[in-house]
Amino acid sequence: MRRSITLLALVIAMGAAGEARPATWRIDPIKSEVRFTVTKLGFDDVTGVFRESDGQIRYDPADPSASFIQWRVRVASVLTDASSRDRSLQSVEYFDAGRYPHLTFESRSVTVRPDRSLDVVGDITIRGVTRRITVRVLPRASADNIVFETDFQLNRYDFGVVGGSFFGRLIGREVRVHLMAVGVAS
Repeated sequence: MRRSITLLALVIAMGAAGEARPATWRIDPIKSEVRFTVTKLGFDDVTGVFRESDGQIRYDPADPSASFIQWRVRVASVLTDASSRDRSLQSVEYFDAGRYPHLTFESRSVTVRPDRSLDVVGDITIRGVTRRITVRVLPRASADNIVFETDFQLNRYDFGVVGGSFFGRLIGREVRVHLMAVGVAS
């Protein structure tokens, strides 16, 4: 889950289009979104968001492959439809927010696809475990900001987010992640 969040930030940061010059953008935590969905009991979807994040995007429209993104998401900002679940997600059995207060993503490379979307390769760290991932990012630009958006899946077990011996097995391993990074002028 944390890996997904970090990845989304990377995807958003790398995909901006329509800028006239290279720029560094601050990721706006209010306008940006880090959302995840996981299935429990085999049929019931649970969706949550992380409300606090920060980071930056360096984007050069003339050379998107030179772009870079760093995104950090605060684990304690998780919000689902149940406060007891939010507390559980911060516990040792899930994200262990006391030891690992942030989910992070840092890009390593960006490749422009023929359809102008981006393949962003980067390192996502969740619970102190770092994995390299590749996500496809769809960039959008407006007069006020740059938006990068992506959807991908992560296996929470790859990051040690298991949830205990009994309840953890009632929750699907695959986590669907939606990231929308909105970059504003630094």
